[in-house]
Amino acid sequence: MVKSKSLTEGPIFSRLLLFTVPLMLTGLLQVFYNMADNIVVGSFSGDELALAATGSTGALTALIVNMLTAFATGSGVIIAQSFGARDYDNLSKSIHTAMTLSLIGGLSLGVIAVTFSELFLSLMGTQEILMSRATLYFRIISLGIPASTIFNFGAAVLRSLGNSKIQLYVLGATGIVNVILNLFFVIVCKMTVDGVALATVISQYLSAIAVVIILCNVKNKNARLDLKKLKIHTNLLKKILRIALPACLQTSLFSLSNIMIQSAANGLPTLALSAKTIAANIDNLVYTAINSYSNSTMTFVAQNYGAKNIERVKKSILIAAFQVTAVGVIIGQILLFFGEPLAAMFIDPLDPNKAQVIEYSMEIMRIILNIYFMCGIMDMLSGSLRGLGNAMLPMIIGIIGVVGIRLVWIFFFFPMEQLHTLTGLYLSYPITWVFCITALGIALAFEWRKKKKECTCQEEQLIPTNK
Repeated sequence: MVKSKSLTEGPIFSRLLLFTVPLMLTGLLQVFYNMADNIVVGSFSGDELALAATGSTGALTALIVNMLTAFATGSGVIIAQSFGARDYDNLSKSIHTAMTLSLIGGLSLGVIAVTFSELFLSLMGTQEILMSRATLYFRIISLGIPASTIFNFGAAVLRSLGNSKIQLYVLGATGIVNVILNLFFVIVCKMTVDGVALATVISQYLSAIAVVIILCNVKNKNARLDLKKLKIHTNLLKKILRIALPACLQTSLFSLSNIMIQSAANGLPTLALSAKTIAANIDNLVYTAINSYSNSTMTFVAQNYGAKNIERVKKSILIAAFQVTAVGVIIGQILLFFGEPLAAMFIDPLDPNKAQVIEYSMEIMRIILNIYFMCGIMDMLSGSLRGLGNAMLPMIIGIIGVVGIRLVWIFFFFPMEQLHTLTGLYLSYPITWVFCITALGIALAFEWRKKKKECTCQEEQLIPTNK
């Protein structure tokens, strides 16, 4: 039986850290398994274009995954607020609405992705020499979208109930299966991009089955999943969509801007594209670690706001800002120090272009890893606003900052000869992070004051007056 935990009591620093670490490790496991895909296909497939092909689909795959995560986030906020307020009727209905939504949404998105795989990759400007491999890889990966959706929603439910460890255990087990199948399909069965894609899909379905079984055995009967009760409750769906749709739109536009960056990178030499794939795998370790604070802080804020503990909300946000900065700086510097041997793991030792690809990779990492903690602060502030029930402000700020400024850079500055390099391409990231952190900080301060005033008024209405 799986326990649920309230985050409305106890020391914030340690509770936040202990809640975040499993999320961080879960995300890092996912990154390691994705890295294993690329290492296996790059080093053992015997196909020198396989790594570039899988990398060329990265931004499109991230778009789909991030859309699913955003929808799961919307349901997680409503569930966490209901749990914090001990509103068990809405808690149960929210969970069943969320899981029904995951089933419908996952199947729909999976059909679209499989059907239009080649069209999407073509619109991204994928090089003709990579198109057949990239299409095959992405089409197989898309078959796992329904399973990925169910797992993401199930994990969001568990996080909202204060349990961040279960998804770590699930992905730890299925990830091992993924790595074993990678090696089997590529080395034994002589497959290439199709082998690593198939291994990923199988592990995704195992994860989905596991999380459903776990939700059906939650100790708190009010938070337990009953497959017979799967149903869309319209009033709760509206609440979920009020958070999920802006978050989904924001995330989608973020990913679209990254697709534009991928499209711009596709015009660079093939060696630079391979280096971008390698650097993305390595800097994903930092991003995943710091991005976990977005989910953990959102859950902390949502539960405590549901419990009307507004001062604890403020303290949680400040402590999260300190922790995410420390984590981002430490991990970033460690990876930068070991950057060259890490990059070498992705390249065939006999590849004559090995040294040049490593140098390209280090060029990217020197820009990103030194300042990636800023991205963590930005995501954490967005998560805090969503935890308070406001998904519109982070969406608007994100569209202006990350999407608007980044696209202006790509279309007007990157084409300049002196900036038409990997360095010029990646300079768009820190510029947008600075803008968004500033705007989100101001927005969060105003939103917190607004919620504090609302909570104070509600408390005053509950105090009986003497006559």
